Amino acid sequence: MNNVSPEQMLNTIKQSQVAMVEMAARSIECMEKHLELNLKAAKANLADATEASSQLMGVKDLPELYLVAQTVGQPAVGKAASYNRNIYNINAEAATEFAKLVESRIEEANKAMASSVNELSRNAPAGTEGMVAMMKSAFAASNSAFDAINKATRQVVEMVETNVEAASKASEAAVSGVSPKKASRRAAE
Repeated sequence: MNNVSPEQMLNTIKQSQVAMVEMAARSIECMEKHLELNLKAAKANLADATEASSQLMGVKDLPELYLVAQTVGQPAVGKAASYNRNIYNINAEAATEFAKLVESRIEEANKAMASSVNELSRNAPAGTEGMVAMMKSAFAASNSAFDAINKATRQVVEMVETNVEAASKASEAAVSGVSPKKASRRAAE
C-alpha cells in the first residue's frame, strides 16, 4: 500500500496555499474593476444630471418640457444597459478564471487518485480484484459525471451570454427607436 510521505503532504499544502492566494488575488482584481466602473458611472451620472438640470431650467412651456425630458432620458437607458453589460462581463470573466483554477486543481487530484488506484491494483492482495475493479469503475464514473457537469455548465454559460447580448441589443434598439423628432411629435399631439 502506498502511504503519503510528509513531503507529499507538504507539497499538497503548498499547492493549496498557492491556489487560495491566486483566488484571493482574482477576487481583489474583480473588486477593483467593479470600483473603477462604479466611479466612472458616478462621475458620468453627475455630469448628466448637471446637464439635464441645466436643460430643464431653460424650459418655457409644456411641449418643450416633454421634448427635453425625452431627450435627457433617452441616453440614460442606453447607459444603464451598458453599465449592466459591463458588470456582467466583469463577473463572467472572474467566474471563468475561478472555474479554470478549480478545474486545474481537480485535474491534479484526479491524476493523484488515478495513480493511487493503479498502485493499489498492482499491490492488492489476491482475492481483492473485485474490490479494485469496483474502485476503478467508481473513479471512472465520477470523472465521467464531472465531465458531463462541466459540459452542461459551459452550455448554460454560453446560453446566458447569448441571452445577455440579445437583451442588450434589444434595449439599445428600443432606446434608439425613440428619437427627439418622435418625442416632439408626441408633445405636439
